[in-house]
Amino acid sequence: MRTPWFAPVVAGALSVVPLSLTAQIDARLLRQPDVSATQIAFVYAGDIWVAPKAGGTAVRFSSPRGEESFPRFSPDGKEIAFTGNYDGNQDIYAVSAGGGVPRRLTHYPMPDRMLDWYPDGQSILIASGMQSGRDRFNQLYRVSKTGGLPAKLPVPYGEFGAVSDDGQWLAYMPQSQEFRTWKRYRGGWASRIWLFNLRTGEAKPVSTTDANDAHPMWHGHTLYFLSDRGAALRANIWAYQIDSATVRQVTSFTDYDIHFPAIGPSDLVFEQAGKLWLLDLATERAHEVAIQVVTDQATLKPQADSVGDMIHAAWISPSGKRAAFEARGDVFTVPAEHGPVFDVTRTSGVAERFPAWSPDGRHSPSGATAPVSTSWCCGRPTAAASRSRSPRWAGDSATRRSGLP
Repeated sequence: MRTPWFAPVVAGALSVVPLSLTAQIDARLLRQPDVSATQIAFVYAGDIWVAPKAGGTAVRFSSPRGEESFPRFSPDGKEIAFTGNYDGNQDIYAVSAGGGVPRRLTHYPMPDRMLDWYPDGQSILIASGMQSGRDRFNQLYRVSKTGGLPAKLPVPYGEFGAVSDDGQWLAYMPQSQEFRTWKRYRGGWASRIWLFNLRTGEAKPVSTTDANDAHPMWHGHTLYFLSDRGAALRANIWAYQIDSATVRQVTSFTDYDIHFPAIGPSDLVFEQAGKLWLLDLATERAHEVAIQVVTDQATLKPQADSVGDMIHAAWISPSGKRAAFEARGDVFTVPAEHGPVFDVTRTSGVAERFPAWSPDGRHSPSGATAPVSTSWCCGRPTAAASRSRSPRWAGDSATRRSGLP
């Protein structure tokens, strides 16, 4: 088994990389960020990256084949816990913020989601379906940072949550729509935030509106959270004052929603419009963090793929010596027994569909060298072609007819 390892990161050394590198990307979709006193961690291209809190060039922190998600700094900033899919399952791992080999903390064969650290830095709060009995919901568990058996928290459901600084209150979401495509939903499945006293068992909702509230984050006696309430109906940061039970709006984005915010010692970080923003908790003012991602762009390199398991349509030639197949957006002709396989369209970026051989086996309206006709569903189709299904040739081999739905 290949052992995952994480690149060492030297604090303060990230900003010395020249910004004129040709492989530099002004990247978007920097997801699920977290912030410490000095650094920001986020997920990009399925890996964890780390950058200075002030912005600059990011360093790829993780390199295993599996994907990582939800990196979270420990309260002292010395460790990062995260969800990693390394051994066929999403489990919780922890690793030094300076790099090294991650240690696995959970072993149950159900997906585990990293949520947050406990304030003491010795335990981790996770969401898992390990004892739910079905795949429809998760529950909340406390896991030691050194591993061991998880301890289930005394609430029936839980998707996201955080524990107050004094360890007394749990702010949590019994249900979540974060991984759905719903927007501005108002109904029985709208996400809510509840407060649960871990000492007395008292429970109460943060608010009773019909909006979606999500991702509670503690800072003293203030509970920050994400909500799509407000005139713009966009997901913004709001604050709930524990002492007065009042709610106020903190950010006012009207174009795009905020996604997956997280809180640090003095800042709150979030993704909006694919970019990272940092909110100073002292002033509650937010600014964009300019981050450059330097990568070898290996995924853009041309490569040969096996498309044998991607076949969607086929047609046998009149002679029976070859057959045309549609696979991965191209049309291929394959011999019945011996001979070469031809990719007769070779149009990267355009998808061809429904190959149909002419009755005389000679015509090729696509201009390809092999005798096959194709009907395009992408590129620049005519109004009729965009509605066509399974084209058929007339008996004279000169007219092609398209079956319409």
